[in-house]
Amino acid sequence: MEKHTADSKSGTILIKQVTIADPGSDYNNRTTDIFISNGIISEIGTITKSADTTIDGKNCIATPGLFDLRSRHGEPGQEQNEDVESIIKTAAAGGFTGIATLPDTHPTVQSRAQIEFLLRKADKKIVSVYPLGATTLDCGGKELAELYDMAQGGAIGFSNGDSPYNSGALQRALLYTKNFNGLIFSHAEDKNLSNGGYVNESNNTASLGLKHFAAHAEYIAVAREIEIARYTNSRLHFSHISTAQSVDLIRKAKSEGLKISCDVSILHLIYTDNDMATFDANLKLMPPLRSEEDKKALINGVNDGTIDCIVSDHNPQCPENKVVEFNYSPFGAITIQTLFSLYNHYLSKDISLDTFIKTTSQNPRVILNLHIPSIKENSPANLAIFNTELLWEFNSKTNKSLSSNSHLIGTKLKGKCVFVANNHFILDLKF
Repeated sequence: MEKHTADSKSGTILIKQVTIADPGSDYNNRTTDIFISNGIISEIGTITKSADTTIDGKNCIATPGLFDLRSRHGEPGQEQNEDVESIIKTAAAGGFTGIATLPDTHPTVQSRAQIEFLLRKADKKIVSVYPLGATTLDCGGKELAELYDMAQGGAIGFSNGDSPYNSGALQRALLYTKNFNGLIFSHAEDKNLSNGGYVNESNNTASLGLKHFAAHAEYIAVAREIEIARYTNSRLHFSHISTAQSVDLIRKAKSEGLKISCDVSILHLIYTDNDMATFDANLKLMPPLRSEEDKKALINGVNDGTIDCIVSDHNPQCPENKVVEFNYSPFGAITIQTLFSLYNHYLSKDISLDTFIKTTSQNPRVILNLHIPSIKENSPANLAIFNTELLWEFNSKTNKSLSSNSHLIGTKLKGKCVFVANNHFILDLKF
């Protein structure tokens, strides 16, 4: 039976012989003991004293708590998909101690009152939740929402979710948010070119009979928005890029000193449009899965630092919505609980562990100007323990989300989070 209760602990925790995986720590790659007392890492080294709770670190790594730059819940309005409480449980089970949540709920999160409501719901939890506010009213891409007011209420940045901006709205948003150092997130898509498509345009998808979302519908928008960011001299973050050309454009923009950053979803680093032959709606993603060449370019972009972050792009959808004909099924899959497992199982030979930690823990917090946790003495315990050898099945019992839209249901994975600590809470996920 799995224990899954986040408890406030004032006592002591001893983690024995765990390998520290923290590029920002002097203890990186060392196998040692960690002693936590009253929520603080009080000692690292060979520890012989007893503790209230002892954790065996065999086959385990200790990382700073992961941070997801792009995840969704359904609150307000679609709580049947995921609510604030359930996404906290789901994120914690994946080793996350911080998440930024998208605003394109129903109704849209576009007021200070809504931001403050979400912050109150998530206050003093094991996972710190940072809401993004809508950049434009109803994420419509045209008229700016009350950006400054939402920032005053605690919005960590601004996004249109899976909806693009018109050029004028993006320019106005970038100029306006410079006054308070706000950050705009972009979903790069030219809808005149994507034309409501579902899958990548390629030889792999030509015979599927599904509408195409061609790669140039993304990278043409990336090129345009880079030029707008250049003109405004503003920060701009590209969300879930998916094409080799987008990587090249962003690499060049960064080399020119533009204030550009970007992320990629974990599933786009693993799967390609060839996997769409099964018509599995749980792999119907926005943007769609691309070619093998695109996937390789995305992995190279992660490794050379062009792509700053790997994100879950967690998008829960209840069965009533998702289990329908492919054309009518909404985009998205639940991924935040399995992100580390997916990396460990499929990507650990292509992306180093240090790079993975940088892109899932350090860089997201740098982009949002948040404190970067580290595993060192006298620091708050903001960390996760992963057993890299543990085989487990992702199924209806182990899934913590309210939704089950994942192609991994019923699949055995290698690597699992077994312990999380943050905000003086601990979560023991041992079987």
